[in-house]
Amino acid sequence: MRNYRTFADVEESYFHDHPEEIDDYLTIIFEEYAKDGDTGALLSSLRVLGRVNG
Repeated sequence: MRNYRTFADVEESYFHDHPEEIDDYLTIIFEEYAKDGDTGALLSSLRVLGRVNG
């Protein structure tokens, strides 16, 4: 059986390789949260960044 990577795993790997893009990503996720108020999406994104930064 294959083990597939989740989107969060791919996202985490990307930010490990491109830490200079984290600030822009933070800006985008908070702008999106201000538009739609989706707390789950915001927390999911912040959780990924938390794993990247330790």
